[in-house]
Amino acid sequence: MSLHKTLLGLTSIAGLLLGATFALADNVSPPPMPRREFCTENPGKCEEARARHAAFCKDNPEKCEQMKRKRAERRELCKQNPEKCEEQRAAMKQHRAEMQARCETDPARCNEMKQQARERWKQHHGSGSPPAP
Repeated sequence: MSLHKTLLGLTSIAGLLLGATFALADNVSPPPMPRREFCTENPGKCEEARARHAAFCKDNPEKCEQMKRKRAERRELCKQNPEKCEEQRAAMKQHRAEMQARCETDPARCNEMKQQARERWKQHHGSGSPPAP
């Protein structure tokens, strides 16, 4: 895979994560728990999420396979260059913090952006609501 395609893929993933952050962030909230800890404390929610994911993959096998490939590529990239991945994570955390600060100063604009992100998610994924945080 060429460097251009890799960068395009990483940028796309970062954009999706950022969009999901806007769509899912209601107000200032504590950072999410690690998945295992969350699932231990909320087994019903984890089972529900697994069922939704299985249904999505059953309805969209090509998209599900594409997401698996992208995750594998990202893992491999991070294995080969952990410093770069850590820099990207730090940049995303910084951007997220800046967006949270903007949302605190202008909640109406923030809510508008969240609603737009929810609409884009619905258009991209069909009916239903975005995944819970």
